[in-house]
Amino acid sequence: MALINCSECGIKISEKAISCPNCGNPINQTVEIKNQNEELLNFPKLPTNLEIGKQLFNFGGNAAFDGLYDPRENLITEIPSGKVKVLIHTHGLQVTNGFYFECLKIHNSQIINLKQTSKEELVKTNKSVIGRAVVGGLILGPLGAVIGGMSGIGNKEKFKNKHYFAINYWDIETKAAQTILLSGDKTLIQVFIKQYEKEKAINETENRKPEKETPIWGIIAILVIIVSILVIIFSS
Repeated sequence: MALINCSECGIKISEKAISCPNCGNPINQTVEIKNQNEELLNFPKLPTNLEIGKQLFNFGGNAAFDGLYDPRENLITEIPSGKVKVLIHTHGLQVTNGFYFECLKIHNSQIINLKQTSKEELVKTNKSVIGRAVVGGLILGPLGAVIGGMSGIGNKEKFKNKHYFAINYWDIETKAAQTILLSGDKTLIQVFIKQYEKEKAINETENRKPEKETPIWGIIAILVIIVSILVIIFSS
């Protein structure tokens, strides 16, 4: 039995292997798009107003998601490595760093899909369709090279099969489908997505319009004034 090198990770495998046992790269597979649950997408016509409206708050905490952004698993440079927050607004999502400083705003019309997925699911994805189709409801866009090497990421980490919050959206500048992968708690991801869909439905049923939000620095300034007044009152 002859051995060949895997085109993705380079290890020696059997020439008769269906896929690489190390990274999942398909070796002897004939991909038929018609037999896959795939759909080609084109950049849509977006509305002129891409304001995402006011941030939503609820006591259950479902309108905010805390996750981790790993540059080894992503290609979006606007988001820094480490802890991030995804906040639901009336007409979209805002991605911030751990200190709530804005990194990225995504209008509802730009969002293609929100999905809870896992490292295992991503690694097993057929690499031949990455970048040109929806794969099981998840658009991987230009993440092909990243996904191809994910089997080697985190092998020494405590939790090998991480869960991800995948945000598929249209990038306005490149007019291409992009994906953000944020690792986090599986249940919290599912709850957050459910809350997002609920708020999106309210927009449609109540014809809710996006309102301008007070800038974070304006809120901080107001809080500083209130605290200053309280200090003066209690110190007099």
